[in-house]
Amino acid sequence: MNLNALSLFVSVVQDGSLSKASERLNVPIATISRQITELEKSLNIQLFDRKKSGVKPTMAGQQLYEQVYQNIDNLLQVEKTLADNQEISGKLRISTFTGLEEVWAWIDEFCTLYPKVSIHCQVTDRVLDLVEDNIDFAFRAGNLHTDNAVARLAIMAKTKCLTHPTILAKYGTPQTPDDLQHFPYVGFAKAEQKELMISLENKVLKLPCVFTSNDVYAIAYLIQQGRGVGYLPETIANRLIHEYGLIEILSDYPMRAYPVHLLYLKHRYPSSVMRAFLDFVSSKLEVQADAIKRIDPISTKSKAY
Repeated sequence: MNLNALSLFVSVVQDGSLSKASERLNVPIATISRQITELEKSLNIQLFDRKKSGVKPTMAGQQLYEQVYQNIDNLLQVEKTLADNQEISGKLRISTFTGLEEVWAWIDEFCTLYPKVSIHCQVTDRVLDLVEDNIDFAFRAGNLHTDNAVARLAIMAKTKCLTHPTILAKYGTPQTPDDLQHFPYVGFAKAEQKELMISLENKVLKLPCVFTSNDVYAIAYLIQQGRGVGYLPETIANRLIHEYGLIEILSDYPMRAYPVHLLYLKHRYPSSVMRAFLDFVSSKLEVQADAIKRIDPISTKSKAY
């Protein structure tokens, strides 16, 4: 079956006439007519009733259209995407918070797919104004204080509780989260916080800290130096266990996974670079369908944590 003829057939059905399809596709009417006729001969069915006002699909033509039009559209989109990959260029401004290595890996892969696109990644945990800060996409965790923007769940971030062997030698091995009250704790916090709230699966702990920071790598460094125990993102924790011999504790009491959302302003006509990044992220969400729950975009002031 001729895919080009099928594509022209779908266009004629959608436009309602050969002339309109010819004008939209910039293909001569004679070529469209010939392709349709050859398609009818190959299938041994009549696809259209010809009228002065245009054409209307026969019952068989309608059935064929319903079976093939989505696949044809998908093939055309794939063809367009492959062509666009060679042409898309420009700059993306993305913001993440510290330690979001999974998303940074996405960005790296996107750069490989679109080598003509340059990216500036602003790493901060402060409140952003997507307009004033000139940010195209922001990845943020926690409560979303936004309006007039779109928020999509990107990942459910997991953590592990780690410590240095010297801490276990000095304080013993904690058996339950409550035991952390007797350990030096290192954790993520804002400057004004006096204690940390640790959300576990079944309870919330308040812990005094010997060291806090808004930079996850500073926390990782202090744990690596034997300063205390603390929770780190899973990807960072796994690397420290493998490379530096840190030890995971309380694995039976995981901290509650926290959602990380992708935030962006809704544009009626987004740039090709933004469309490409959104399509790319959407493909990642589909791959992770078993790990996260897909949610509809939610209404969000363009300010976000």
